[in-house]
Amino acid sequence: MEMKVTRSHLERSACVYLRQSTMEQVRDHHVSTERQYALVDRAVDLGWPRGQVQVLDGDLGKSGTTAEGRDDFHHLCASVGLGEVGAVFAIEASRLSRNQADWHRLLDLCAWTHTLLIEHDGIYDPNDFNDRVILGFKGTWSHTELHAMRLRMDGARRYKAAKGEYRFRPPTGYVWAEGGRLSKDPDEGVVMAVQRVFELFRSLGSGYAVARYHAERSLKFPFRHWTGGAGLGPLRWGPLRVSHVIGILKNPIYAGAYVHGRRPLRPVVQDGNLVGRRQVTLPEKEWAVCIPDFHPGYISWAQYQENRSQMTMNRTWVETGSRLGRPREGQALLQGLVWCGRCGRRMQVRYFGSDGRRPQYFCPRRDVGTSKEGESTCWTTVACLVDKAVEQHVLKQMTKDNLDLSLAVLNQIEGDAAAEARQWELRLERARLEVARAERQYNLVEPENRLVVRTLERRWEEKLAELTELEHSYREQASHPRLDLNEQDRHRILRLTQDLPAIWKARTTEQHERKELLGLLVQQVVLVPQDVPQPEIQVRLLWHTGATTEFSMKRLQKWESSRTSKEALDLIRDLMTDHTDAGIAATLNISGIKTGRGSNFTDRSVCVARHANGLMRRERDARAAGKLIPREDGRYSTPGLAALVGVREYTIHCWRRAGMIQGRQESERGPWWYSITPELLESLRERARRNAERSRLTGGNTSTVQEDV
Repeated sequence: MEMKVTRSHLERSACVYLRQSTMEQVRDHHVSTERQYALVDRAVDLGWPRGQVQVLDGDLGKSGTTAEGRDDFHHLCASVGLGEVGAVFAIEASRLSRNQADWHRLLDLCAWTHTLLIEHDGIYDPNDFNDRVILGFKGTWSHTELHAMRLRMDGARRYKAAKGEYRFRPPTGYVWAEGGRLSKDPDEGVVMAVQRVFELFRSLGSGYAVARYHAERSLKFPFRHWTGGAGLGPLRWGPLRVSHVIGILKNPIYAGAYVHGRRPLRPVVQDGNLVGRRQVTLPEKEWAVCIPDFHPGYISWAQYQENRSQMTMNRTWVETGSRLGRPREGQALLQGLVWCGRCGRRMQVRYFGSDGRRPQYFCPRRDVGTSKEGESTCWTTVACLVDKAVEQHVLKQMTKDNLDLSLAVLNQIEGDAAAEARQWELRLERARLEVARAERQYNLVEPENRLVVRTLERRWEEKLAELTELEHSYREQASHPRLDLNEQDRHRILRLTQDLPAIWKARTTEQHERKELLGLLVQQVVLVPQDVPQPEIQVRLLWHTGATTEFSMKRLQKWESSRTSKEALDLIRDLMTDHTDAGIAATLNISGIKTGRGSNFTDRSVCVARHANGLMRRERDARAAGKLIPREDGRYSTPGLAALVGVREYTIHCWRRAGMIQGRQESERGPWWYSITPELLESLRERARRNAERSRLTGGNTSTVQEDV
């Protein structure tokens, strides 16, 4: 067998490849590691100088099921492919690879470069037929052996899981009891924190809102480390993230069910290679084991299903036939509720403008069987007009009923405040108990044990610091104004909840709150475009009660939807004689009047609105100021008044500065405008005649005229 090692092999280097599957094997199985390092002596005995023997031990602690992450294996394949290696040493074939694809790829490289494979039981030449058969069988057996071991372990795990005896890391709020079943955490604070998450989600409706609630109030959430057995691990309190909330809401264990096989591992293949495994979440019907009512739950199974449905509705992209959950940002009031009455699809929203205040509903029918040839979308409509019509219709319908929601609201507010205060009390109580325990341990130790004394003293100081910080946070939280309602306040709330229009139109009501309120009343809004006899939209509302109401509204074109309202034009017409465009814009904004596109007015938008509606521009209009005839309001410009009186424009400015006539500038550095009565006009003409006569007598001396002025 040693005759297979030729001079050409000895002229090249020898590579000793070492691998063990896990770091625990490297740490505990020293004999296997020593046997692999001893292959260096085997290479020296076969004729390789010790300086030509290269040891590749960088893959110790890495699995051989894939070549991903095994840098030394890739280095070995590259060196063999370049013809730099005469022989590859490994204690057995499974050390090189437990994947048949990687194993046979290495065999092909060794055959092409005439490289030997040397194990503890022989020397193999991949170009030899018998050796190639044996090496192929070894690779297959290594792969089959790993597969058989995995099947045995998986079978045992499933057998224990079917009886509810397979232990896993319990979620926060559960521990393994003596009888091998899950039970609630013995810490009352942990149990209450978990229950609080479900209560908040039931009232707030989204996982993000629950996490934000905890962050705004500096509330901590418990995380218990699992030691692998039935004992209690250390408890750590930290911030509650959105991912934590979603994990809690999706976990069926909190509903009292024992579940196994909910998130199995699936292989990940890239470019034909196995690069790893990833977890996938299976639907409920594909779970391997599901034993309901196996242990005490925080919620019922029906509540668990309801929470899952709510999270599904909260998704941005939803399936056809479902409805959106919590309202999102944006000005479109009917987002998630509006459907196309022409093709039956949900209409989507898109926004125009830099501030996103020009929403539009559109049906995204594109290249489907029901669409016409060459038609990209079904139809679109301006959102603000439909929203306003639906809003008026809903408020009109609701004012007929006596809404009484105050009792539930008040009870919820008081319950939230009480639960939050109770959670703080439990945290403070736990912290004080830990400080007292640390103090007792410090007092019981003998003074001679200095090392122990210093450790206990440091632990005591840490607990005291934690208690101080917690008390400071509690005082800071308690300093915030709390909700304390007396009978008069309750009566006001009762009266306010009966006036839905007042709540809807209040300045403090946000748009997302209006969306949520509308979603509680209306289930769907169907828009049906009509072109005959005139363009209009038929709006059908499906209420949650099952009733249906409908009405029609005019369908405006895009340019009509952005037209300035009549209310704004009337106010502009009234203010244009005494205000600048900037002043008019400020007055319109204070009154809450918006432009046709839903934004605030500016001096530019006021100017454009006046020009588009035939209202004469007052500012920076040289042509208007140069005319000799009066304006619509009877005011004269400086050239017009000078021509009317028969004097120069300079004289008009002198009279104005002297206070003889009153003028007004409607914009900064703009032209002067004068309001002249018949009496004042006759007086000015008489003065002009006297000035002309005096100038003639004095031979054109202007000083006399200025003295008269």
